[in-house]
Amino acid sequence: TDRVAVPDLPQQPRGLKLKNGLKFTDGTVGPGEKLRWGQVVKIKYVAYTRESGDAPLKRYDASDAYLVRHGNGRDVRGLDEGIHTMRVGGTRRVEVPPSLGYTAPGLGPMPESAGGRRTLDKALDDMAGKPGAAVVYDVAILAAWTDDADAGYYADESFSSDEMQVIVGKAEKIGRGLAKAAGE
Repeated sequence: TDRVAVPDLPQQPRGLKLKNGLKFTDGTVGPGEKLRWGQVVKIKYVAYTRESGDAPLKRYDASDAYLVRHGNGRDVRGLDEGIHTMRVGGTRRVEVPPSLGYTAPGLGPMPESAGGRRTLDKALDDMAGKPGAAVVYDVAILAAWTDDADAGYYADESFSSDEMQVIVGKAEKIGRGLAKAAGE
């Protein structure tokens, strides 16, 4: 079948919908550990596009063993966010709105063939500006492990409010400097 062990889900399930438009519905909650940012994660997925809210899903890609460093910014943001609360062994349907999808060149996962990438590019163009358009992934988490070379840059810990004020202040200072250099 076209789905990845996410049995009997309708094409547009009613699941959790976040403020940013990301939707997900669990098929199975895995028995393993919860994913952590920075881990190497092995997933199995089937990917679809949906041109608009009432359109059928169109399959464009699948992988039995896709490896990703969770949270590294090199994958579709909505997929990364959508799998974050999963556990190893779990399955989920993740519906990614265009604003959290393929927003920059080189984001994965991408179809391996040039024809597959052209098909995806056309589908993304067809989805532009249409309500309910999404890239949909049926995902299974196969394994996750900590990379021994990880220096701990991905920790799930939050910044304190004092640390956030320092970060925001530095970002604003950099922004003013760039604006000044650009003659604004």
